[in-house]
Amino acid sequence: MAVVALAWKNGKIDLGPYSLDFVKLTFVVMAINGIFYALQKYGTDQTIVQRFLLAKDDRSAIRATLVGALLCVPTWTIFIFIGTCLWSFYQITGVPLPEGIKGDGVFPYFIMTQLPTGVIGLILSALLAAAMSTLASDLNCLSAVAVEDYYRRMRPSSTDRERLAVGKGVVLFCGLVSLLIAAYFAGAGEKSILGSLFELYAIFSGGIVGLFALAFFTRRANKKGVIVGIVACILFTAWAVLTSPFKWGGERIVFCDLGRWGYKHHNMMLGVYSHVVLFVVGYAASLFFTHDAPTPNLTIYSWFERRRAVAG
Repeated sequence: MAVVALAWKNGKIDLGPYSLDFVKLTFVVMAINGIFYALQKYGTDQTIVQRFLLAKDDRSAIRATLVGALLCVPTWTIFIFIGTCLWSFYQITGVPLPEGIKGDGVFPYFIMTQLPTGVIGLILSALLAAAMSTLASDLNCLSAVAVEDYYRRMRPSSTDRERLAVGKGVVLFCGLVSLLIAAYFAGAGEKSILGSLFELYAIFSGGIVGLFALAFFTRRANKKGVIVGIVACILFTAWAVLTSPFKWGGERIVFCDLGRWGYKHHNMMLGVYSHVVLFVVGYAASLFFTHDAPTPNLTIYSWFERRRAVAG
């Protein structure tokens, strides 16, 4: 109780600020970004979707989606509360932290210095197992996309042995890149790994929710209109990234300072705006092109029609 009381007294059990200020990292910004992040993760990410495909029917897949998405709330709450408890622990005990330690490094430091040796081994084993299982599925997806969507189309006559070799090469290359990125963040000073992850996710995967929404929830969108939407999304993201400041070596740098015409909102909002831009522009542009022949069984309307047919 002393841990919770001290944290509450010092404002550490708080998700604020709660203002509608999209420039700063507020609760509202995190909540809106989290909604679109969940839509993207559980609706378009192959590492998740490939698990849904193993469900025995649509109902089971929907249930798995809802359970996975809703469990994120208590899971992240526990993660946040661990940080709060760590703050209270070092305040109450007076145990000094290493000078210049980052927030991301406090929990590992606590594990290595405050827990018994056997417990440390169990925790490290669990962390390594979780990391390996997550990376294995990610690398497998990257390999599958590279082989099936690119290499197989460029070389349709390739053999299974050649495709397997390419897949292994992709896994090796992406694994090395992941190690380099991890090494960079390990020595990146004040950079937060989690904050940077969400910002990079918003930038490099921006628009994909809008793209899938055009495919699933509209009948009017067509290929040419979608291409226009993708181009608009890329241009918008490039403008936002190049005109917004970022920290490098302790200094704030702007690639292209356009003054009041630059992007002013927090970078996490890119994970919202880019999807909206692609959807709105893609749908509007589709109205100016000839309507494509409808593709059966690939929209939510055809899914509802099949369910009604089965129920009837």
